[in-house]
Amino acid sequence: MNAHPSISVVIPTIGRPSLASAVDSALTQSARVLEIIVVADTAEPLTLPTDDRIRVLRTGPGSGGANARQFGIQQATGEVIALLDDDDLWHPYKLERQLAEVSKTDGSSWVVTCKCAVREPGHREKIWPRTLIGERQSVADYLFTLHHFTLGDAILQSSTLCFPRRLAFEVPLNYAPQSIHDEPGWLIELQRKVPDLAIKQVPECFSIYNVSENSVSRRSVDLSEKYIEWGREHLRDATARVRGDYFLFSAVTAAASAQSLRGIRKSVVSGFSEGRPGLPAMVYAAAKFGRTALWQVRAHVD
Repeated sequence: MNAHPSISVVIPTIGRPSLASAVDSALTQSARVLEIIVVADTAEPLTLPTDDRIRVLRTGPGSGGANARQFGIQQATGEVIALLDDDDLWHPYKLERQLAEVSKTDGSSWVVTCKCAVREPGHREKIWPRTLIGERQSVADYLFTLHHFTLGDAILQSSTLCFPRRLAFEVPLNYAPQSIHDEPGWLIELQRKVPDLAIKQVPECFSIYNVSENSVSRRSVDLSEKYIEWGREHLRDATARVRGDYFLFSAVTAAASAQSLRGIRKSVVSGFSEGRPGLPAMVYAAAKFGRTALWQVRAHVD
């Protein structure tokens, strides 16, 4: 790999006030970036720092994050792409440390990530993931197998991802329109199409992930059916344990966020009929079912 590859930072945005801070954190990287491509999925004006490396493109409104990222990558000129969401931040040494991690990797089939600080209003800051992905480990197995009863063991958050630009042409980030899981789905498909793909994960925390109000934990509409459909399509080659854990965790979480007992039941049935969930996933789903049932009883009484 080139010792000093040119870097294009791609930032999709819906015009959040946090955009300027995200761009600042890219501008102040110790590894100089060639350009910062801000892809506006909105028609509203943007507030940005002044720097001739900033380019603004528009895809919106409403085209979606994956389409915005892919459009930005297509217009980029750097050898390496680094993704950053408009409400997240980077440590100044993030890119330098990641490029050092892959400097001895043969070829250009790699993705490098890092740990991130997870910040959510009303919650204590957490450093995730606790467990790093193996260089050749299945992304599906890493992300969707529950080994413990707590969250945070596995995460490949979008603002931590850095990779050669050519990989986004092997498998476009928007290859599956309207996907429930943009980056996980892309990485799973990338492993299918690029057998020699190496995934590196820097063990230090170099990114801040701000959990927004529209995360799955805050949705009021039951989207569990979409999670079930995604699992059937994208985890068809995964192990029975991965499929079972996915339905009993991700699909159940989507149903529970909407207080839908029906959605939880359907997710659990899918998990057992189409997979073989482990004990942690079973305990998790049972707890979500119990809490949701109790909430419905209290709501009916009130």
